[in-house]
Amino acid sequence: MVAASLVLFYLALMTKLPSLRVLSLLLGLFSLAHGLYHFLFTFVIGYEARAALDTLSVVFLLSFAFYYTKRGNLT
Repeated sequence: MVAASLVLFYLALMTKLPSLRVLSLLLGLFSLAHGLYHFLFTFVIGYEARAALDTLSVVFLLSFAFYYTKRGNLT
């Protein structure tokens, strides 16, 4: 998921549509946080770090969902 976030960050940098830029940035942040969560979970690194990244990924996903429901059209 960390590699998938790079594609979304690239899309956020290259697009001209502001709503698509914000959507891809939020989804990329979710993908990065969620991928790091799984990476840390695999190597059993600190419960606090895993809990923080899990919470952060949920916050990014919910913010993506709220932004999409408010500004779902990409025009």
